[in-house]
Amino acid sequence: MSELQQVEEEIARIRAEARSLREQIGDRAGDGPADSAELATLIANADQLDTLAEELEGRREALKSRG
Repeated sequence: MSELQQVEEEIARIRAEARSLREQIGDRAGDGPADSAELATLIANADQLDTLAEELEGRREALKSRG
């Protein structure tokens, strides 16, 4: 497997994980009062995953232009 393929798979995995976290946040919002610290942690984790995915997208573009 090429490095480009590995990066693309990692981006997809990370985006799916961030999406899943955001779905959990949405599911809990309808349950009434929620533990705000836990929700803040979920949001922060999803944001970190999005940032990581953006960095990997930059890496992917560098690999494409190099190859």
